[in-house]
Amino acid sequence: MRLHVLLAVAGLVISFAVPSIAQEKNTVDPEVLQQIEAVYMKYDDAYNKNDAAAIAALFTQDAVEVWQGVSEGGLASGQQAIKKRYEAELAAGPHITGKLVQVYAIGNDICAITEFKTMVWSGHVAAIYVREGDDWKIRMAYSN
Repeated sequence: MRLHVLLAVAGLVISFAVPSIAQEKNTVDPEVLQQIEAVYMKYDDAYNKNDAAAIAALFTQDAVEVWQGVSEGGLASGQQAIKKRYEAELAAGPHITGKLVQVYAIGNDICAITEFKTMVWSGHVAAIYVREGDDWKIRMAYSN
């Protein structure tokens, strides 16, 4: 039930973002774009170093991450659950390649769409980044 609600919320976020994106191209400040790219590069680097703690540190304490198609449940809620998920994922030693595809401003937050490929998975991620002090952190991520 929580998964369906979370997926509905993610869909609403994206559906509200699309019309505003069409009206306001280039709304992400170039400096913010570089900061989001830096967070994404930290994620890639930590993933390829099998560092679940470093990945989890990129998320807010109350973050939610959903992986579509995961049989044991696609929802991880909270930084500790996300860390535990990545510990299990990285135990197989997969490497990731990816790129930032699009970045949109949603109020004070940022929605970033990325493409990724591992030895097992490939797809896209829609992530909402929020400001926490001087850092950008992931509050919500949905992978398909």
